[in-house]
Amino acid sequence: MGSMECRVDQAKNRLYISLKGFFRGRDAEPAHRDLENALERLLPGFDVITDLSGFIPGSPDASEALKKGGELVKTKGRRNAVRVTGGLITGLMQFRRLLGGVFDEDSVRYATSLEEADAILDEWAKETVGD
Repeated sequence: MGSMECRVDQAKNRLYISLKGFFRGRDAEPAHRDLENALERLLPGFDVITDLSGFIPGSPDASEALKKGGELVKTKGRRNAVRVTGGLITGLMQFRRLLGGVFDEDSVRYATSLEEADAILDEWAKETVGD
């Protein structure tokens, strides 16, 4: 069974998503509701850290739900993202394949830990302040 946890840091306008386990279609609806609730607390231009270190590629139904979640994040105004891989490549490969048509890879970076991901986004924010 797969699980998703969402956490919002309103001060940084940042969404943290953690995906763990093998996702099935039945896991999708509660995860989508949690994502919608988290997105309501963010302003357009928010950044996202997605922890995929415990994510196992899921069923076709779950894959479609993940893509819809990515599309929702995009429509709500995601700016930049960091994906935490933790060294697991299979979950990352599915995630990239599903969301490749949703997000521009120029706005995505990769990290091996949440701490590294936060540091990447903090630095990225400093670089774009003058834009």
